[in-house]
Amino acid sequence: MGVHRKIVTAVVLAVSVAASMPVFASQSGYILGELQSDDWEVRLLNKATLEKMNTPLLTEALIELIRNKEVDWRIQMRGIRLLGEIHTPRVEDVLLQLFSDIFFHRGCPAVKSSLALALGNFTGRRVADALIGGLDDPEVIVREASIVSLGKVGDARAVPYLIAQLKDRRFLIKSSAIHSLGLLKDATAVSPLETIAHGDGEPLLRKEALAALSTIR
Repeated sequence: MGVHRKIVTAVVLAVSVAASMPVFASQSGYILGELQSDDWEVRLLNKATLEKMNTPLLTEALIELIRNKEVDWRIQMRGIRLLGEIHTPRVEDVLLQLFSDIFFHRGCPAVKSSLALALGNFTGRRVADALIGGLDDPEVIVREASIVSLGKVGDARAVPYLIAQLKDRRFLIKSSAIHSLGLLKDATAVSPLETIAHGDGEPLLRKEALAALSTIR
């Protein structure tokens, strides 16, 4: 039933967009223009605009803009961030699909890391599984973004994977893992966090570990 429902939804959306092509093109132009402006965050990341974007036509226009291979990757990143603020099942499906599509990010880790951060605005097993997979990415910024989002998603299954990241030599990876473990508040993280809090050579990491421990205990 779930697959059937998704197919029907996709067909309805396609028909709706096809029937509204002039409006669709106009909305795509509007979104592109706003994303290209220096103050795009002020223009788009506010309650009134996000409510406006949360309509099938505008959402689909944004999705198609992000998928457009001719769009600059910096604009794609901005569009992905905006899309992540639209909390609908359709958007979740698209973000998950794009995150796993190697042909979409075309070897651009910045775009994939933006997708990982956007997924942090959602919850559920599919999202957590995708982000856990992101921990094996060869690019550090993708791994770091996946770690950050796993803390926000709130799935306890991520805890052992985040604990494993504490062994990484990179400050950014360890720091992000400590913070996410603090957010997840799982008791199994206490021992590895105590090891860092009382024995790591980096004072900032010791301080962050103590802060994370205070939220768990």
